[in-house]
Amino acid sequence: MAPCSSSYSSMHHMRISEKDNIKLRKPIVEKMRRDRINSCIEQLKVILEKEFHKQEPNSKLEKADILEMTVNFLRQQLQAGVCQGDYSQGYSHCWRDSMRFLSSSEASVPPLQGLQRQDQKLQQVQRGSSSSRGPVWRPW
Repeated sequence: MAPCSSSYSSMHHMRISEKDNIKLRKPIVEKMRRDRINSCIEQLKVILEKEFHKQEPNSKLEKADILEMTVNFLRQQLQAGVCQGDYSQGYSHCWRDSMRFLSSSEASVPPLQGLQRQDQKLQQVQRGSSSSRGPVWRPW
């Protein structure tokens, strides 16, 4: 009977040590998380520092400022991407209208076949670029 009692006691002791281990690891894991955040903010600071000093040369660059500038930059990039998409759509529309006009023209246009091949290539590229866009990658 004594061996059962001692094994129960050692199992109970192991459970306590596991709980203590979790309690000890929690601050370490939290510190690692904060270090990752601070490292990323520091990298953003290096990237954005020149731009920030152009706007406010004598002020200190704080974490909130860095994050705010990053958000503004990303918004500008998204807007520029939308503008680029509008440009591409307009170009494609103009190209199709030109091809339609040249095809319907009664005058024979020798380079028309070359233009039609170019049109097919353009359509393939557009299909490929629109389907290749996936969700934004996130490391978590």
